Amino acid sequence: MPICYIKSISDDSTLGLWHMSESWQDLKEMVTLPETELVALKDKKTDRRRQEWLACRMLLQEMSDLQPVIMYDENRKPHIKDSVKQLSMSHSGEYASVYVHDGKPVGVDLQQMKPSISTGANYFLNDAEMQWTNLNDNVLLHLIWCAKEAVFKYAGDADLDLKKHIITNPFQSNQNGTIEVCIQKENVNRSVKVHYDAFEDYLLAWTI
Repeated sequence: MPICYIKSISDDSTLGLWHMSESWQDLKEMVTLPETELVALKDKKTDRRRQEWLACRMLLQEMSDLQPVIMYDENRKPHIKDSVKQLSMSHSGEYASVYVHDGKPVGVDLQQMKPSISTGANYFLNDAEMQWTNLNDNVLLHLIWCAKEAVFKYAGDADLDLKKHIITNPFQSNQNGTIEVCIQKENVNRSVKVHYDAFEDYLLAWTI
């Protein structure tokens, strides 16, 4: 079974990473889902999307004793049905990640790095970030993107703009570390810490 790891981030939170080496048909046989979820699976248009959808549920099943039925609110934030546990999920390339907390919001983002991210830097970097960011540092740009996406998922507000409302403080890119990110929108001014790890050509970031 391709679990890379399931580890405790704190006494009440757990992070899992799964290598998606199975076909979606194999994953379907491995995960326990009610008929309503199997109907939802049929709506996924591609084999790739079915694989990602099932891998996240399979990993959640391995991480907890909960039935891996995932609901979405009006902001498309995922929730575990009939549970107070908080959930975030991400997938990219060959991997999927699931992050669960006993009661507080969490956010996780997984990215396979690509050389073209600098061409879209203006989409997610504001003027202040442009001043300290090296646009030739591909890892740094992906870390900023990852951290902002993790915080976006943590916040659960679909109206947040990565460039205007989610702001990263200066940091140096390393194999792992912590980034301080601010949410600034109207009357909201909140600081969120994001930890990250690099492996292969991937970055994984999660709120702490």
